[in-house]
Amino acid sequence: MSGILWLASYPKSGNTWLRVFIENLFRNAVQPAPINDLKVVRHGDSAYPIYAQVAGRPVNDMTDAELHLLREPAQQYLASRQETSFVKTHNTLMLHEGRPLIHLEHTVGAVYLLRNPFDLVVSFADHYRISHDDAIAALASPNHHTKTSPQAIFQILGDWSNHYRSWFGVEDFNPMLLRYEDMVRDPMKSFGRFMRFLGVPKNSKRLKQAIRNSTFKEGARQESQGGFKERAYQDQKFFRSGGTGGYKEILSEQQIGRIIDDHGELLLEQGYISKDGRPRV
Repeated sequence: MSGILWLASYPKSGNTWLRVFIENLFRNAVQPAPINDLKVVRHGDSAYPIYAQVAGRPVNDMTDAELHLLREPAQQYLASRQETSFVKTHNTLMLHEGRPLIHLEHTVGAVYLLRNPFDLVVSFADHYRISHDDAIAALASPNHHTKTSPQAIFQILGDWSNHYRSWFGVEDFNPMLLRYEDMVRDPMKSFGRFMRFLGVPKNSKRLKQAIRNSTFKEGARQESQGGFKERAYQDQKFFRSGGTGGYKEILSEQQIGRIIDDHGELLLEQGYISKDGRPRV
């Protein structure tokens, strides 16, 4: 049965890192795969060429409503291209204007990447060139979305907590959860779980090689030499520190408190804060 395996996440949660790992895992080569030539996960669900393909004409002049009507045929096209199509998405799993953003009838499964919102806010603000306060507000907004641009059609994100809830709130649909912090802390265990999820035969040497070829250090090295076509601005770095806990030196106590007020329930559930409301990451 063919279909889409979604790589779903809120922006800046490790989706690109996972895609680079997948590329290196399947290439199984000694040398790191080029970050600007990812062939295994080459598509996101908002990429213009897919919509032009199913529309049979350029779609640059279409309205958002018209583009939204093309999501289902676009996802059907992606699902039919091979047995399993890896597709990146930042969309929430909900209806928009009465129609799904993610069509589960063309889906075989999903991996959901979750990153603590303290570090996420810092990376998000840097990526989109907004203030930390504006990033905190965006992560708390039920109406948060990206706008259609020359590179991609609009995506509906909503707030950080409900984005996660949407993907884990569908009956008989059970995405695999990958936490960014676990990927940093114990990559062999985290990526090993993912490898088993894909049904790839256990092979420690292959796993270690793919992890080594997918580090942020390697991504930053390649980006410094040849750029990275997916970064929002050409004069910024996409591959930054890749670590955890850096927010402690950047965000104020008040800003951290706002994040906890906005997302306390999920933060506690995922172990990101203690029962007395203190960050644990």
